[in-house]
Amino acid sequence: MEQKWANNLNNDEFNLIQSIWYPQVKKSATEKIKNQLFELGKQLEKDLPGFGFKISSGENYKDLPYMVLDFPKIGGHNFPMLFRTMFWWGKYVCFQIFLHKETYRGGGNQWINHLADTDWILSNENLWSNDIHSGDFILKQHIDLKEIPQLPGEYFKIMRVIEMKKPDNLSEEAIGFYENFYEYLLSSKKGS
Repeated sequence: MEQKWANNLNNDEFNLIQSIWYPQVKKSATEKIKNQLFELGKQLEKDLPGFGFKISSGENYKDLPYMVLDFPKIGGHNFPMLFRTMFWWGKYVCFQIFLHKETYRGGGNQWINHLADTDWILSNENLWSNDIHSGDFILKQHIDLKEIPQLPGEYFKIMRVIEMKKPDNLSEEAIGFYENFYEYLLSSKKGS
């Protein structure tokens, strides 16, 4: 009985499992991306001390691997704010901000002024969605700003998508995005 189990594989799949190239390159790339996320987490801790960060990863967000940096590290579904940086294999890198509506209500909705027209806003309660093509998001330029505070759910979620490219300056781009919100977040938190 010779390799009948391999008969279920198409040629691309069979060629892939015969090679050591893909798993080695994937491991190397994944380690480098994780290192960049780690450096970003350390920079965020330096800029906003007193919080920890967490890096997690998986193999199956819509059938593709992903890696996520959460700052601050969250435990559970009730948190005041979150900066999330996500690398989604073959798709994009995105910088996300989650704002709990009750926590930041006292500061008004000044955070809206920090958005670019190309930023995405979650339009429903599917908080853990990360796919801008899923119908869960609206581009800022396509929504009346007065409607944003009325969006459903406990959180506002903003996402900036960076098309896939060599992530040499991932940290700088992420810090630039998050810095726009630092002052607002800190002053709103103090005022509540």
